[in-house]
This record gives sequence, structure tokens and C-alpha cells, in this order.
Amino acid sequence: MSRFDAFRKVQLELPETYVAWQVFGAGFDKLGRDGKPQTLPLREPTDDEILLRVDALGLCLSDIKIINQGGNHARLRGRDLATDPTVLGHECAVTVVKAGERWKDMFQVGERYIVQADIYFHGLGYSFGYLIPGGMEQYCYLDERALAGDEGCYLLPVQPETGYSEAALAEPWACVEMSYCLEDHLSPGEGELLIVSDGPEDWSDTNPLARIVARTLEGLTDEKFDSIIVCAPTPTMVDELSPRLRKNGAMFFLGQPAESGPVSIDLGRIHYENIRYYGGGNTMLEVAKANERGDLLYDGSALFIGAGGPMGQMHVQRALEIANGPKRVVVTDLDRGRLDHLQNRFQGLADKNGIRLITLAPSDFPNKDAMDAWIHAQAPNGYDDVVVLAPVAALVKDSLRFAANDAFVNVFAGLGIGSVAAIELGDLCRGVKLIGSSGSRISDLRKLLQMVESHRLNTNLSVAAIGGLGAAREGLEGVKAARFPGKTVIYPHVMDLPLMSLEEIPKRLPALADKLSPEGAWTREAEQALLEMFV
Repeated sequence: MSRFDAFRKVQLELPETYVAWQVFGAGFDKLGRDGKPQTLPLREPTDDEILLRVDALGLCLSDIKIINQGGNHARLRGRDLATDPTVLGHECAVTVVKAGERWKDMFQVGERYIVQADIYFHGLGYSFGYLIPGGMEQYCYLDERALAGDEGCYLLPVQPETGYSEAALAEPWACVEMSYCLEDHLSPGEGELLIVSDGPEDWSDTNPLARIVARTLEGLTDEKFDSIIVCAPTPTMVDELSPRLRKNGAMFFLGQPAESGPVSIDLGRIHYENIRYYGGGNTMLEVAKANERGDLLYDGSALFIGAGGPMGQMHVQRALEIANGPKRVVVTDLDRGRLDHLQNRFQGLADKNGIRLITLAPSDFPNKDAMDAWIHAQAPNGYDDVVVLAPVAALVKDSLRFAANDAFVNVFAGLGIGSVAAIELGDLCRGVKLIGSSGSRISDLRKLLQMVESHRLNTNLSVAAIGGLGAAREGLEGVKAARFPGKTVIYPHVMDLPLMSLEEIPKRLPALADKLSPEGAWTREAEQALLEMFV
């Protein structure tokens, strides 16, 4: 039996200790002690726990937020990390090593899983890699919060032949997929509705809770609403009414603006509170029709702004792979090198599927106006879909200049509540729909894993660098500095492997060179050879 097979089947002797990168507070100097991880005793799981081996871990920009904020991070709820440290890492593939008495019939040694990070137990969040120590360690423990939570078990089974890295990266990919599967509320529900109209329309059938007020809004109290319908809106109206939308609320614009001008849109509320603004027609039926699409338009033109990083490249790969996707994909980024990496990795996929892939950087043009003109020239009537991958509110405003009527604008980059952009009211009234989400549900993760294991999605194309657990801190510093154009994958049981890009592998690990794909991408075969060499 090879060492890899023994590792895969958990037939290697377990150690007495294991290594973990614990977080003791805010700042990189509080990641580990003196720049090094901790050595901890590998104890037996309690009756209510299972012991898992961490096989592969993808590093995430969300990890940097914990390093920056320490115990003040919202998901840590003020935890004193100095006395009660946690472990980062939520994009991981794991294998069962031992199960406590309560779980011994449910979990068997050698079974493989991925973890749904957003864990809820009795209504409270206990995210893996946050309150529950995560995957930046060689072994971890899970209890009933994850194994019998509010949505059942937060572990999803993985087939034995699936690669460790491709399974681990299903988690960030699920966030990408989720952003195209958001549920729209295209008509007022049963909540409270406000109608702002001075016309003769009969709104009695719209909602029994409807309140009709004058266009001047005089006499309106501080009451908040689930839905607001505005006929012939003005910027002043929208700015006054937007704060009155409850979480999951929607504002509907009927007709063209009575006055043109910008409105203040809180992009954070769109992203984290599911607020929506819908226009694109003179009636509610027309508005619903204009906004019913939630995914990239078939045979359309799609623009991805600031998409040279790991998540951006996932969005681009998805656009090139999905059935009934766009026929023109334009990608921009400030870094020409990242775009060259993307083009090299995905040009073959684009050619195979008959899609024109275009990458643009400011360095390609004499000035911004020339670049904008070239972008416009690729879709003279506007882009059917615009995806914004850089967390800059002004960039969202700028992106709407490229959007066609009834376009779908996916603000994937998370902007905090209070991130306000001045959006032209006319853009909203012509049916440009702003959506945003960068999280995922367990159903999204299950869907992604099925796509991976049915060979409909190759998540390994997202890998740009690898390293051992000893290089995890350097890997996180690389994430913060945007050192690599794709994901960094850490192998916790290859302790001393230096951090390296895939382009460095032929020189530094020549035995793996012929295991990479023709485009230089990471593969199951390369991963297996790595573990054979080092485990």
C-alpha cells in the first residue's frame, strides 16, 4: 500500500500532538506565537465530538478580517482571544479519524467531508473558523452544534476519489453560485406596503395593508415598510423613502423619473439586508418582467470589473462553463499580470465553448476615456450583465454606465452597511437591477459538490499557489497583499512545504511538473504526488 493510500484510508499512526495556527488577538503578530504555530495535544474526542483530520484548506480574504479585528469581529461576539483563542480557516476538506460515543454509528473512520461554515445552533451562529476553531490546523473537533444543528448536520459527504483541494474549494465556489441564485420578491408580499402616487389608479387589490399618501409625503410618520411603490419618482423621494425599507424590503419604480439626478443607495443594505430596487416599466407586471432574470443572459454580453483576483476568476470561469451562458465575456483589472494568468488559464475553455474572452487593463490604453470607449464598443447597446468584484462604492456607480436596459448588476464584492453610492435614478427606472451576496447556504454547497463530483466544474482551476501548514501565515499575508491571482491551498500534513505559485512547481518540485494540466493548472494527480512525497 502506498503512503498516499495509507493516508487516505487513515491507516497511518496518529501522533500524540498536532500543529495549529491559533489567533490570540488582532494583527498578524497575534497569529501564532513569535510567528510560529502552536503544538497541541491530540486528545480523544469526548462522547459528543468527532475528531477530524484537515486534509486541505483554501485561504480566504474573510480570514484577514478576523486578523484585522480580532475579537471585535461580529461573528466572534466579543470573544477574548487572548485567553480563548480560535483557529482560522473555513474552506476545508476533512476526514473522520475518531467518533465519540454519541456519533460512532453515524461517522466512520476514513469518511470524507467538507464543512458548511455557517453553522446555526438554537438560532445562534457558530461559524466554523470563527467561534468554532477552523481548518488552519492538522486536526479539529466538532460537536453537536455542527453535527445536529438547526439545519441538521453541517458536514457534507465527499466521494473517496474526489481530490482534497477541489473539495475544499467547493465552499468559496458555493458563494459564487449563490450570487446567481438569489430569490427576488417582485411583488409586494403580506407585509406593510406604502404607495406614493397622486394619480387616479385603484390600488385596492395590491395589498390590504396599502397606505396611499400624497406625493409630497407630508404627514408620513417614522413607520417602516416591507414594500414601497413610487410612481414617477424623484431623487428627493427616493432618498427620503430608502431608510424606511425594512430588511428584505423592496422599492418599485413605475414610469420614468419626474426629475433626473442621483439617489443615495446603501450598497451594504443590498448586500447584507437583501434590499432591492426595481424599475423598468409603467406597471407592476412590466417591472416584474424586467427584473425576473437572476443569472447571466444566454448569448449575451457580460462585463466583469476588477475580476483578476481569486473570486473574480471563479466568476469568469463560471461564465465560460455554464450552459446557456453569455457569448462575450469582457474582464477588467488593474493588474495586467493577473489578466494574463486568467487568459492563459481560461482561453482554451472559452474557445471550446465558442465564447469571445477579452481582458483589459488600464496599462493597455493611453487613458481611462480610451479604455471606457473600448469597453463600450464591445457592447454598443450596453452589457446585459455586469459583475463588480472590487469593494469600491464609486466603482459600482461607474459600472452602471456600461449596463443595458434591464441589466443584471451583481455587486459581489462585500461593502459594509453605510457604503453609499450615488446612483442615477434613471438607471434604476430603466430596469437595471442591483443585487449582492457573497455568502452561501448548505444547499448551495451541496449543489457545488455535486457539480465537482460529476465533472461539470473543475474547482482546481482556481488554485494559484500551494504550501504546507508552516507557510499558512505567509499565505495569509499573500492573500492580504493580493500576491497570487487565484486561491492559495494549504496542506496541513505537509508541514514544511514552502509557499509557491504553480508556475514555480516545475523548478522547485520537478517531480510534479508533468502532473499539472497542459495549462499549468493544479490536478488530482499533482496533489496525490505531493502527498506521496511529503506525508
